[in-house]
Amino acid sequence: MYSSFRRQSIDEGFASRRIMEKHWGLIPWRIWSSTWRQRNGCRGHRISLSVMLVLLIGVALIYSLTNQLAAYRGWSAFNPNTILDDSIPFIYWMIIPYSTLYLYYPAAAWFGVKDDKMKRENIIFHQMMIITCWIVFALFIILPVEIDLRANMSLPYSAFWQKQFALLHSVDEPWNAWPSLHIVQSLLIVLVIRRWFPSQKAIHSALHVLLWFAWISLVLSTMLIKQHFVWDVVTGIFYALVCWKYWFKPTLDIAGGDAGEKIFSDIIGS
Repeated sequence: MYSSFRRQSIDEGFASRRIMEKHWGLIPWRIWSSTWRQRNGCRGHRISLSVMLVLLIGVALIYSLTNQLAAYRGWSAFNPNTILDDSIPFIYWMIIPYSTLYLYYPAAAWFGVKDDKMKRENIIFHQMMIITCWIVFALFIILPVEIDLRANMSLPYSAFWQKQFALLHSVDEPWNAWPSLHIVQSLLIVLVIRRWFPSQKAIHSALHVLLWFAWISLVLSTMLIKQHFVWDVVTGIFYALVCWKYWFKPTLDIAGGDAGEKIFSDIIGS
């Protein structure tokens, strides 16, 4: 009986290893160990707070560094500007939906804590999103593109709007263009929220419509306030959809199942 149990454990171990090797990002990082053991702390939002802290260090800080590096180098690999970019009008008040991106990050982290299954997916989703951003950061360095669209802007004389754009431009140099991280990150978050809260009730269906409306407004805003080329938006959508279909979704399916439960137990504890 002991021999049979031991063989089963070994077989399960090999199976888990094969699954982890096939699905990049499925292995929870060691930094989550304490958070996972205390996952029910902070009124059930210990994971939410930890995820937001890791995003701040692993994404926001690196984004700023690559942005400043590109501005310092001043070299653009190519110019994706088209007639379409020049024909898109500048609409200053679209900075409002543009700024809503900063609500997406806490939304995914905060709402993905309903049960242990969702908490595992929450951690693995954000791990994969961080890796996705690192790949984009590499593109920002290897093939930088300057967003030379700000000359076409005509701001109103209102001090309020002047200050909003002055703040935006002071923290975000006109680089880090493609694929647009505004698009990549927000689309992935929309898709994972729809996964966690499917349209099983009328209220969920209504919220899905509202969520897509907000996201489309965000997409349009990136071009309407001259922060991105059409090329940046198209490549951002393509990159996010490919990542979701061939990487995120199948990996989250495993993370939320029995295999994911075993992997978490083996690596960062139960």
